[in-house]
Amino acid sequence: MTAAHDPTLPEGAPADGIAVLIGSRPAEGYETLARLGIPFLWFVDPVDTPPESVPGAVGVVHVPFKSDPLSVLRVPLPDSVRAVLSFTEMGSLPAAILSEALGLPSVPVRAVVRARNKLLMRRVLADTVPGPAFGIVGTDTPGDKDFPLIVKPAEGTGSQGIAYVETPEEYRDRADELTGALWEQFLSGDEFSVEAVSSEGDHRILGITAKATTGKPHFVETGHEVPALLPPETERAITECVRRCLDALEITLGASHTEVMVSGGRPFVIETHTRAGGDRIPLLTRMVSGADQYELAVRSVLPGTAPTPQEPAAYRYAAVHFLPWQDVRVTGVTGEEECRAAAGVVEAFVEVADGDSVPVWRYSHERPGYLVVGADERAELRQRIQDAESRLHPRFG
Repeated sequence: MTAAHDPTLPEGAPADGIAVLIGSRPAEGYETLARLGIPFLWFVDPVDTPPESVPGAVGVVHVPFKSDPLSVLRVPLPDSVRAVLSFTEMGSLPAAILSEALGLPSVPVRAVVRARNKLLMRRVLADTVPGPAFGIVGTDTPGDKDFPLIVKPAEGTGSQGIAYVETPEEYRDRADELTGALWEQFLSGDEFSVEAVSSEGDHRILGITAKATTGKPHFVETGHEVPALLPPETERAITECVRRCLDALEITLGASHTEVMVSGGRPFVIETHTRAGGDRIPLLTRMVSGADQYELAVRSVLPGTAPTPQEPAAYRYAAVHFLPWQDVRVTGVTGEEECRAAAGVVEAFVEVADGDSVPVWRYSHERPGYLVVGADERAELRQRIQDAESRLHPRFG
């Protein structure tokens, strides 16, 4: 590990110290610390390349925390560290480990481990929160009534490694290939995520997001919409289910993103994370509520931090829509500026270059781009998405 700067408190920095930020992404993490006036020492994994200059960063230390979470304990730190934060999946465990070692406020290490390992999560939640039948391929044999199954790694994100297994015969045929993975009874229904920030064990629910996916076999998200259209009783049931989940896992502090399936009128926890959601969901939440999940997460760890003025909600409804191109070679795209100028468009990104091939999606990172759109009526939101996408003109070869 090498230090790009001496990790000491710079002249003129606040006397009450600095934070440690683990992970080079998302940009909202370091932007939030800078906006709140909190200087930070930046732990960046050697496999990542951070921006050359970021306001508020007093030093950069290259630490292999992704492959070795305990490596953060070997970094010399100034006495002035008052918080350790991470807004990434891979940084959440190292941040909790370092926080506990320094005696600083944090979500407990055991809570992060339980949230990241889906088997541990299932075992902890089994007695308190509704969930599907589950087991480990090669150890726990599913019953005939448990089929069809979803099989996935015990740890992982971004729709990685998910398999749909329809019958006992298919399960037997693929058992060697899938040995060690987690199997769960497949639930059919409507999918949602719940965005929250916890402080001293109290959970503030910021919003419920509706999710659309490609469906079986890979279940890659195609879009998210906020707020989800729900009957009041279903909204209450989802919220209560998520609160019980966070309590059971001891997620007492910071941001969380919990995925829920409503099947047969009942909410079931699919998984949870001790971080904000991806796919621009925190932006959608802020667009419709004014609540900034990143800032609230920082203030849960540093409660004395003065809040920035909360912006009013910009729209009543917001969505992220992923460009649907699959199984094509992109030879060019025009109309990006016209798309960005369309009514309600907040962000529009085409993330493929000329000549890139887009496969049939198996993983989230294979999606070719997205639009973030807001509106004051739900029907208007969907019309604006269609209008914005129609201004893009991809060429396929």
